Amino acid sequence: MIRQFVFTRSYQIRHINGATFDFLYNMAQELDEKDALVLVGAGEKGNDPLLLFRGGQPYRAFLEGRVFHDRYVLILHLTDIELKTLSHP
Repeated sequence: MIRQFVFTRSYQIRHINGATFDFLYNMAQELDEKDALVLVGAGEKGNDPLLLFRGGQPYRAFLEGRVFHDRYVLILHLTDIELKTLSHP
């Protein structure tokens, strides 16, 4: 992803109670085990950009998860810039 997108914002996702802790911890653990990011989108099929504010900038979002013993971190990376490779004639 680093070579394809410029991440312009990042948000940490936090739990608010025990049930959301378990859910988010399991999500972070699955992403960590696969060493992967997952594309998060809006719309019926989940492939539309996210709008954080009404009338705001549309963003592509990627979720990263890491687990450290009994702790987790989930980070939502946002981008509105895709890097293009230059082709040489």
